[in-house]
Amino acid sequence: MNWTWFHKLGSPKWFYGISGRFLPCLSIAALLLIGVGVVWGLAFAPPDYQQGNSFRIIYIHVPAAMLAQSIYVMLAVCGVVGLVWKMKLADVALQCAAPIGAWMTAVALVTGAIWGKPTWGSWWVWDARLTSMLILLFLYFGVIALGNAISNRDSAAKACAVLAIVGVINIPIIKYSVEWWNTLHQGAT
Repeated sequence: MNWTWFHKLGSPKWFYGISGRFLPCLSIAALLLIGVGVVWGLAFAPPDYQQGNSFRIIYIHVPAAMLAQSIYVMLAVCGVVGLVWKMKLADVALQCAAPIGAWMTAVALVTGAIWGKPTWGSWWVWDARLTSMLILLFLYFGVIALGNAISNRDSAAKACAVLAIVGVINIPIIKYSVEWWNTLHQGAT
């Protein structure tokens, strides 16, 4: 099997050419799917028998939390690719995905607080899952700050890659925190 196409994707010239062709179609599809999902989850889903309408925010909270964790795993993968194979595009992907992951983590924390107030009676508790998600937000801030603080692009790429790889240990902690510790946050349903 010929893998030259894969190595061409590592070149910014080839990648930007290919991604530029797909960008309009994927943007329209993303906007339509997000719009349908938000309207369907917030307007047409029936009320929960115990929580009433307050549970509807879960249709935003859970995907945001899953996306925040997935993006951090992607940062770690990009960090490995950048350190091992020295692909410059991996650093570009890492630097571009970090703010998106930070926003998704912030959305997950805010929507969780909005859901937690009527459910638990409190906006915030130092629960294992909530605290580990807050740590994830700080890890995102660290990657963003580290990338902007170091003026040498290669040194910044290496430092961000190392932080992303080391920080990925937080993802299983987030996932299994409700099983490992007695927490207020509900487990998988």
